[in-house]
Amino acid sequence: MMRHLVFVLAAFLVPYCDVRSQQWEVWDMDNSPLPSTTVKALVEDGEGGIWVGTDWGLCHFDGETWQVYQQQNSGLPGNDVNAIDIDAQGRLWVATTEGLAQKDGDTWSTYTTINSSIPENEARGLFVDHLDRVWLATSGGLACFTGSEWNVYDNTPESYSGLLLNTSNTRCVAVRPDGLICLGTFNGGLHFITEGSVHFLTTFADGFYDNTANDVLFDPVSGDRWVATPSAGLLRQQGPAQGGVWYQWNSSIAFPSNGLMCLDMDPQRRVWCGTQVSGLVRVEQDGSFSQFNQSNSGLPDDELRSVMAAADGSVWVGTTYGGLARLTEEVSVEEPEQSQGAQLFPNPARGTTTLVRNGVAANFSWVLRSLDGALVRTGSGNGLSEQLVLSGLAPGGYVLTLEGHAFVEVLRLIVEE
Repeated sequence: MMRHLVFVLAAFLVPYCDVRSQQWEVWDMDNSPLPSTTVKALVEDGEGGIWVGTDWGLCHFDGETWQVYQQQNSGLPGNDVNAIDIDAQGRLWVATTEGLAQKDGDTWSTYTTINSSIPENEARGLFVDHLDRVWLATSGGLACFTGSEWNVYDNTPESYSGLLLNTSNTRCVAVRPDGLICLGTFNGGLHFITEGSVHFLTTFADGFYDNTANDVLFDPVSGDRWVATPSAGLLRQQGPAQGGVWYQWNSSIAFPSNGLMCLDMDPQRRVWCGTQVSGLVRVEQDGSFSQFNQSNSGLPDDELRSVMAAADGSVWVGTTYGGLARLTEEVSVEEPEQSQGAQLFPNPARGTTTLVRNGVAANFSWVLRSLDGALVRTGSGNGLSEQLVLSGLAPGGYVLTLEGHAFVEVLRLIVEE
């Protein structure tokens, strides 16, 4: 049985974002030619503009002018766009519910089950790798187009190179420059595929967090794997794909949502997460996170479908009901006085440890959980220094969550024998 060692090593701080320090722009069907408020896919065009995939057509926006592509005026096989990407030659790849399209300048090419070997017309995930191979995640398997042939990975004896998946019902895919493939499936576990092997993790066999993944990405610097799940929150794996250490962000550490839809990483290697009902979340490299939603920002809808961190530092968000939004980050952030940088001394500890908080004295509650999320103890405090009694606790790691009127922090505690 797989053991989940820690949630994260660093303390978490959830800041309250000041709307005045954010710049938001919103495009919907009232103020733009956007054909639908449901924006499912985003990608930069490499020339300062973006491509926008909706459930009723494809759009290009250069910052001033919109151009809308639908079946009647383009080579799109369908208007419902699930995913888009651009290859090194500047060709646009568009995954629709009716097939795959390639736009090369003014020339369109279409790939369907009739004229190619793709296993299903509806591709849920699309990724163009470092070799310009096009990867499609479908309900009938994972397909790779090399430019001259299609290779299909599934759970049948005909799977490419004999590499059997746990399920053919695939959902999202990313490929690292060293060739490692990270594949998210629907209820079939998370897969890692190499040239000669398939390794997958499931809740049934491995005690993994979730059998389904909605999005996956690789950190381009460290090679870490990030996974957006529909019910287990955000996951990060460091070290090797087989045996690496997993970290989890979920509601037990006050993460805004367990249901994530999409991910992207910005040039500062911060991860931006689109949630099902809780808006946009930014996760720093140290594990701290911030939430942007309708209540504290200019985000037009809390149900997100796509997110793109642009090269210029802005973040584009596709929503279900609110259209397209762009966040330009604040120069400075004003926050209410709150606890910051709480620490435990000693840590590791035995018998007792002292919680030291910075900021101002305030009432707060605390919850101590084991690393598998089980509730161990609860309590409260009202000062900047509180002693916690550890007697009776089994040796090992614990997660301490502090929550006050305007702050939430999470610390890791090690109890020694």
